[in-house]
Amino acid sequence: EVQCPAPFVEHGSLKSAQNFTYRSTVTVECDAGYILVGATTIQCQDSGRWHPRQPTCVLGRCPSPPAVEHANLNPQLNLLVGSTITYFCKSGYTLLPGVSAESTCLKNFTWSKLPKLCQRIHCPNPTINHGRQTSPTQAAYSFEDTAEFRCDPGYVLKGTQRIQCWSDGTWRPPVPYCDRVCDQPPKIKSGQHSGLKMQHYPYGSKVTYSCAEGLSLVGESSLYCTSVDGENLTWSGAAPECRVVRCPKPVIAHGGMSRPQHTFPYGEAVGFSCDEGYELHGSNRSECGADSAWHPPLPTCEPVLCPKPQVKNGKLVATWDGQLWYRTNATLTFECLHGHHFSGDGDLSLADSWTVTCLRDGTWTQLPKCKKQNDAAICEEVDDIKTAFECGVPIAELKMLLEIQKLFLEIQKLKVELE
Repeated sequence: EVQCPAPFVEHGSLKSAQNFTYRSTVTVECDAGYILVGATTIQCQDSGRWHPRQPTCVLGRCPSPPAVEHANLNPQLNLLVGSTITYFCKSGYTLLPGVSAESTCLKNFTWSKLPKLCQRIHCPNPTINHGRQTSPTQAAYSFEDTAEFRCDPGYVLKGTQRIQCWSDGTWRPPVPYCDRVCDQPPKIKSGQHSGLKMQHYPYGSKVTYSCAEGLSLVGESSLYCTSVDGENLTWSGAAPECRVVRCPKPVIAHGGMSRPQHTFPYGEAVGFSCDEGYELHGSNRSECGADSAWHPPLPTCEPVLCPKPQVKNGKLVATWDGQLWYRTNATLTFECLHGHHFSGDGDLSLADSWTVTCLRDGTWTQLPKCKKQNDAAICEEVDDIKTAFECGVPIAELKMLLEIQKLFLEIQKLKVELE
């Protein structure tokens, strides 16, 4: 009797099979998730083979994944049973908390059910202080919604006038704000300021004033937008004035300007110096003020004076005792008192008078010294020797000093004999 081999189908099972003899039939069924490829029923032939050929069971596929509201899916090639796909939310939407965005191909060739996945993203309500929204307001702002703004009078918009809600729930550019500004700078007669083309004057703004040709700007040339109380804004001071200000040419006797100048408008500074033999009394620099006067007042050049000289044991000859100061080049003559002579070598010590001259720097030429004559001079020398002893001068040096003193005494004695 002809018999066919027992059929084996992986991932499948045999149905209605009693034996495998000639003309017997076998029905094949696949396991869940698999599909049959080939004939469902096969028959044993007289040749001992099955006809048609034994079928196979292959893993099944799911149809294309279903569309999910506000979500997208990357293209998928593998849709076999057991495979998993993941959805992602479209721009402007975000995944609901605690929800899985995955779906699995089941053995019945359907996709596992998904709950609602995505919710719309909202941007915070864009409000600004000291301003308002010029575009229509909304209860909520979602992705791609826009808003526009304008500031109240006295304020200026810092940032961008128009902003848009982005997919990450933020405004781009950021929500602007309104900052205080100063009022228009004060105007001046016959002049103008540098901020004429400016529409607003925010904190820290600077304007500089200028005058028409021939006029001087009196006051601070620049004003700044500042704040006294930290909140309100104001200009830093009063506006300057444009006026004709011309100071007289500065003339001082026995002196003049440090450098030649011919015009003296407001604010012009001039330096002064005196001629030789004169000294400056007052400030060496003066500036033309708003009142067309020099500030500080112009200095004067006074003659350089020498104080009345004093010589111990000497006297002035033919002078007025009450005079205390002497001009440059003035000369005075000194004589030594009786019993004294001029100190010096040679003819100087024998002279009857000594003349000194007042110099340009307020000092005198060398003043004389008057010393006692004869015994008085000798006593002075003895006192010097005594002092040398008391100061601890070495013996060798003291001996040399005594020899010199001896020679001095001999010279003095010779002088007396000659007289």
